[in-house]
Amino acid sequence: MIGAAAVAVNVKNHLTWVFNHTISHGMSQTLTGRLERAMRDAGYNPRSLSLAAGLGMTAVRDILDGRVASPRGHTIEALAPLLGVTVGWLMSGEVAAEVQSAAPAATPRDFPVYGAAQGGPSGAMSMDATPIQHIARPDPLMTVKAGSGYGIYVVGESMSPAYEQGDIALVHRGLPPRRQSDVILIRREPDGTPHALIKHLVGWTDETWRVRQYNPPSEYELPRGEWAEIETIVGRYNAR
Repeated sequence: MIGAAAVAVNVKNHLTWVFNHTISHGMSQTLTGRLERAMRDAGYNPRSLSLAAGLGMTAVRDILDGRVASPRGHTIEALAPLLGVTVGWLMSGEVAAEVQSAAPAATPRDFPVYGAAQGGPSGAMSMDATPIQHIARPDPLMTVKAGSGYGIYVVGESMSPAYEQGDIALVHRGLPPRRQSDVILIRREPDGTPHALIKHLVGWTDETWRVRQYNPPSEYELPRGEWAEIETIVGRYNAR
């Protein structure tokens, strides 16, 4: 639990940010201006923010480019917590609304998301060695310890329509494999480079994993000695 002193420091820092923000940009700043500034401060780009908020992949870009002049309330409500601001400030620049909710601690953005590229063995995705971004923890992984969960951008269409190109698969490293569940299977090259497959796990023997893909429909086996790591998918962020 956060102590009173810590809350006071958070509030003081937050009020300082709001004061500077208001002096620099004024109450006349537009929604797009506030959104751009908050995105920079929070470390998001339009695509990553849209995905983290569970919106369509171009939702934020449509606002910034003026294609959506008056975003719906639920869109702003999804964006504001990720950016560490209030709905009132994002909509109209209201400092009072921002200050009123300054005390609650912001959700930490400590959930790593990895990029991937097509081209690994058996059509696998070649995973980046380091995260390309960090986002707020998704609900299915809110209580796991650091390092036990991650996201990975889906590349390819072998699991469509369950997982589409650009979706983020949410992975729990600590869960044991379970039949009839979606999983990440990982094969490592001698230099340690990981290659990943997203498949539906049908079952297994001592020697093989039996997996299913949807596009084109196929069911086949993978050697466990080669695909030695298996991790459970617990959700996704939809790119559409």
